[in-house]
Amino acid sequence: MINSIKINIIAPNIKSGGAKELLEYLIEYINFNYPSIYLTVYLDVSLKKIPKLNNVNYVYMKKVIEKIYLFNKQINNAIYFGNLPPLRKCENSMVYFHNPYLLMPFKKLKKEPFKFIIKYFLQQIYIKKFIHNVDFVGCQNEDVKEPFIKLYDFYNVKVLPFFRLCNKRLNFLDTKVYDFCYVSLAHPHKGHNILLDAIDILADKNIVLTIALTIEDKHKDLIQKIDSINKKGVVRINNLGLLSKKEVCKLYASSKALIFPSFHETFGLALIEAVDMNLDVIASNLNYVYKVVKPSLVFNPNDVNDIAQTMIKYLNGRVDKSIPLIENKIEELISIMTKGELNVQK
Repeated sequence: MINSIKINIIAPNIKSGGAKELLEYLIEYINFNYPSIYLTVYLDVSLKKIPKLNNVNYVYMKKVIEKIYLFNKQINNAIYFGNLPPLRKCENSMVYFHNPYLLMPFKKLKKEPFKFIIKYFLQQIYIKKFIHNVDFVGCQNEDVKEPFIKLYDFYNVKVLPFFRLCNKRLNFLDTKVYDFCYVSLAHPHKGHNILLDAIDILADKNIVLTIALTIEDKHKDLIQKIDSINKKGVVRINNLGLLSKKEVCKLYASSKALIFPSFHETFGLALIEAVDMNLDVIASNLNYVYKVVKPSLVFNPNDVNDIAQTMIKYLNGRVDKSIPLIENKIEELISIMTKGELNVQK
């Protein structure tokens, strides 16, 4: 019988979005498939709704000082799951990196909102100083690996994408409710503003369509723009707000296509989720998309008219099905962290 193996997951700066989805999946996958692994997971107090599981000890943190103290501890056998390394050298440790802002050169970063400039510029300095306190960095594709090596002068970077797919039994709807959906929080780089401008153009051209978005309530400007477009009575935009994983999967099942106008991603989780649920993908004509899927149609994410015309093209005719191009490497990640003691197959 294999002795219990202990792994620590350090994630007190994860609160929402794709990072939260990946974190939950990692915890649940290890717990359900490897009962000999005992997890201690450090979380922000806002994530108390994460399901309680056997062999998982959750440590909730609220105060900033608690989080700073945590990063100053030597915690071996650790996955630092929020991009940032510890302040001290830790054995058998890794950073799992998934934030595109932390790869931006300053000349590009300075075009973002001021609060983003300060936050991510300081985090880049922090990573440069302390990244050698872990053994390796895990990331989601080669387009993240190479810029990370160049920016941070750290060479032990492994491409280890992983993702949780939907239960295809949800894919039973004969009549789709939405022509398009866009599953994403409304961060500036996600392109919601330009997408809504494109939809507004379609409304003015009397192009009938339905689309579902998942914008948080705090983005009043985007919600006002949605209301203004809906008042024209041609396009129907349903903003569903924050959704659980199960609700996201139901949304895919009721949609024909995923539209994905993001300007940059370290992965693009919704791309692989949607293709696996047999949706067409209409996406930005950017490298990160082609690392994950072969899309049905692409557009220039900076050109509102190109986005509008591509949406019309999709509505007017048949397109090739989108194809997944990426492999789930969660088993390889677990194997590395346990040094192969579980005989995990790569």
